[in-house]
Amino acid sequence: MRRDALAFGEFRLDRANALLWRGGERIALAPKPFEVLCYLVGRPGELVTKEELLDAVWSDLHVSESSLAVAVNALRSVLGDDRQSPNYIETVTRRGYRFIAPVATADLPAIERAPEEETASVTEQVVDRRRHWSGRTGALDTLEKALQLARTGQRQVVFITGEAGIGKTTLLQMTLDRMNQQGLGVLHCSCNELFGTHEAFLPLIGALNECCRRTDGASLLTSIREHAPTWLAQMPGFLGEAERATFQHEVFGATRERMLREFSDLMEHLAVTRPWVIILEDLHWSDFATVDVLSRLARRDRRASILVLATYRPMEVAVGGHPIRAVHQDLRIHGHATELALDRLTGTDVERYLSLRFNSADFARELVERIFARTGGHPLFVSSLLDHLVAQGALVEHELGWRLVSEDAASHDSMPRDLEGMIKQQIDHLTEDERCLLEVASAAGAEFSALHIAGALDRPVLDVEQMCEDLARTDRIIVGAGMTEWPNGSVSGRYAFQHALYQEILYQRLAPARCAKTHALLGAGLEQGYGPQAAEIAAVVARHFELGRDFPKAMHYLGAAAEGSARRFSTREAANYLSRALELVPHLPPEFRVTTRLKLLLQRAWAWRASGDFLNSLQDLSAIVAHAAENGHVREEVNALVDLSRFCLYVDRRQSLPVAEQALIKSRAIDDAAFSALVQGNVANLKLMLRGWDRENADLAERASALITGEQDLSMRLRRCSMEMVLEFLRANYPACCDATTRGKELARLVGDVYLFVLYESVEAFAQIYLGEWGQAQRNLVSALAISERNANPQAVALCHLAIGWLYSEAEEYGSASRRAEDALGPMIEANPFTFFVGRNLLARAYVRMGDLARARQHLDAMERRMEVDRVPMESLVIPHYLLTCCDYWIAIGDLDRAQGSASQFHEVTSAAPDRPFLALCYEAMARIAMLKHDAQLAGGHLSAAMSILRHARLPHATWRVYRTTAGLYESLGQAQRAAKWRDRSCQVIASLAETLDPNDPLRSASFFDAGRDTGPDIAGR
Repeated sequence: MRRDALAFGEFRLDRANALLWRGGERIALAPKPFEVLCYLVGRPGELVTKEELLDAVWSDLHVSESSLAVAVNALRSVLGDDRQSPNYIETVTRRGYRFIAPVATADLPAIERAPEEETASVTEQVVDRRRHWSGRTGALDTLEKALQLARTGQRQVVFITGEAGIGKTTLLQMTLDRMNQQGLGVLHCSCNELFGTHEAFLPLIGALNECCRRTDGASLLTSIREHAPTWLAQMPGFLGEAERATFQHEVFGATRERMLREFSDLMEHLAVTRPWVIILEDLHWSDFATVDVLSRLARRDRRASILVLATYRPMEVAVGGHPIRAVHQDLRIHGHATELALDRLTGTDVERYLSLRFNSADFARELVERIFARTGGHPLFVSSLLDHLVAQGALVEHELGWRLVSEDAASHDSMPRDLEGMIKQQIDHLTEDERCLLEVASAAGAEFSALHIAGALDRPVLDVEQMCEDLARTDRIIVGAGMTEWPNGSVSGRYAFQHALYQEILYQRLAPARCAKTHALLGAGLEQGYGPQAAEIAAVVARHFELGRDFPKAMHYLGAAAEGSARRFSTREAANYLSRALELVPHLPPEFRVTTRLKLLLQRAWAWRASGDFLNSLQDLSAIVAHAAENGHVREEVNALVDLSRFCLYVDRRQSLPVAEQALIKSRAIDDAAFSALVQGNVANLKLMLRGWDRENADLAERASALITGEQDLSMRLRRCSMEMVLEFLRANYPACCDATTRGKELARLVGDVYLFVLYESVEAFAQIYLGEWGQAQRNLVSALAISERNANPQAVALCHLAIGWLYSEAEEYGSASRRAEDALGPMIEANPFTFFVGRNLLARAYVRMGDLARARQHLDAMERRMEVDRVPMESLVIPHYLLTCCDYWIAIGDLDRAQGSASQFHEVTSAAPDRPFLALCYEAMARIAMLKHDAQLAGGHLSAAMSILRHARLPHATWRVYRTTAGLYESLGQAQRAAKWRDRSCQVIASLAETLDPNDPLRSASFFDAGRDTGPDIAGR
């Protein structure tokens, strides 16, 4: 009997697909209970010992027999089996279990479950007819119309609002019941009061996880993989070990913006085959990222069969300042959403409900006045009051129907006066053990497991589970909500409060000391149950320890939660976690406060930096400097100053060198050769970048790089790459520069910083352009642009476009180059000095070459204002381009004296540095000026100097220009044969550049590469 399809009683067990059926109904089972069932059913009539079951089902875990007992109890619950007189599973005292029902092979029914049946949570399924209201017909019709519009491709967003207990969740359940069997996809997301506010995208990620675990989840998982990889990155359990590295490469540098876009892409893709309903419950407790998703999804123009049903309490939003109300109002104003505000029930509605619940119109008329007068038609109050009267024996069912047997119990004086009083009275009628259990459960959350609260109660999980089952079975305060299985293999039943108000009122009953102890125990329980995987629920564990006043553990898990948010590309949430951790620092022992504060501030500074928020990053680094100096932590102070000097490059680079030199002075008190070399090298590197070539600074930077070669610290390795990149670029050692940028790009991937990656890529592209490797530069930049656009990083996107624009300008496609630059630049982008100078230089160069000298002058003036008025230095990597463009501009305008002045300045800069290609181009520019002055001898001398440089290096970027100008010189002298020879040489170099491009690269069609191109005199440089 080892076949996969087995039958016993009214059940069918599909072992191959991990399914249990009762007739046509699929029965939900957690993995461990299912494995126990398969093992027992596979050995009918045999005694299976506890040890054998533990070895078979929990082979990779160390668990106690209680886990097995909980799994067997779960099986008995779903099978409807009784321990004392079993039909299926017999207990053999102190030894094990025996499966006693006859087992046969079976043909499994081909049953297709409606998707919404699969998606509806267990909590929703337990809502019975007593919770359904006949007075919501209008609301139900409104939602039905919204669904019909969604089916036509008109996406719909409906906000369902109302006070606590007004029936929002019940209306959703009634809507789902109406939609049943309609072939809808449903994504049901619930927000959590205690933990959801801070955890980015938590409700959505949880719902996607749940849907992917269902039997039909494979297709959804495939869609997520294809259309929303950043979301799959948040669901590591679905990634195999082998594909994780590849997948991390796919989502490298992703941003919150990318996650927002991909979620919309995913839902629109899914809605092509069938309509999808997205339910967002209790948005007044949601994180802000989830609100952003809702806003983005609602505003998209693409037609899609999507219906979003979102609920929240307006009063809580108004008091707490949650952004959902503002988003709701804005969506309504622009026609992207509608509102369904739920009111209390009328007297007629209540009478109809009573008639439905008690199946008697006469009894409803007898009772309605009492109930409506006391409850005012508040739905939850109505149902809770009736539950109370039934429990107290005031309402009794007999052979002829229901009747009121105790007028006193149902009198106005004896009935609670409001809903809160009603709930409190229900709680007061519980036993002491039940109240204690539920109070602890209220601290665990809106949903909880017996496993979780058993540890906090210090009671066996089986006892706690039985108490929860008894409460749920009698419909008192909680309902069953399925199964929970922890990573350590423990399993138990899961339960939910019938309404959030029950949880809130119970939680308020916890006295401060008991509340703190309860949270500490709950945190410890999760920590133990999840073990090494506790980081996956770091936000929840941190909150318990925070409320439990175990501050060291709270701070540890807040740090882990911040890392988790960073992986979700949500810097704001990551910073919030770190800010909460910083608030806890005063609670630590004095000896740990300073180092912990410094560590957290640095972590937050780098989080801001990774998202491009340099201002907040600089504030945190400044705080580190001040706090470290105040407490004598010199190394931390110096390290923060070095970071500050680097980050200032992108905000206010006037401060970069003074801050770096301050770090150098401070570092003299530190006895660490590698660290001191790094600080010294940082100063030298910045001077090379901002003041130009200097032999002493070059030597210092090289020495520093050698001393920190073996360092493993990531930030030190990044700084080394930056130092080597600048040093080798200025030396014109472009292969070594590319080696440094390649290592830098790998490190940028590790830290997830797309802008830093593109910065290295752009410098490498310039080096490849100078080396004549245009095809490689083009391929790398196009790939980097795709990454930047996919991750919605505007600074990185702009830099990629500018670097590609430079390549096009080298191929004399000045129109394409200028268009890229104009589209890329803007006030926000140009706030970054590096992007500003690269972009404005490109535009000035392009407009000079196109003859639009007025526009070229505008860009030259803008750069001069930034340098001379604002005192912002231009990078030495860009200065040669600027000076060459100035020469070309004055030549084009006919002012040869100013052209000569710019050329002299150009020569002063390039001759002082080992900058061979630009020194050659400087001589070429001076030759053109001399030719315009009709001084052929001087022009020839300049060209000879340029040739001498080019003989010793392969620098096609400069070579073809020098050859072309030489041809122009001989042409002007009437030496046609010599002119033709140099034109041919220039064309050969240009042809070699074309060969580096891919055959289908559109740049190859540029007229620059035409073999028959006229290379006659072009002394103006156009």
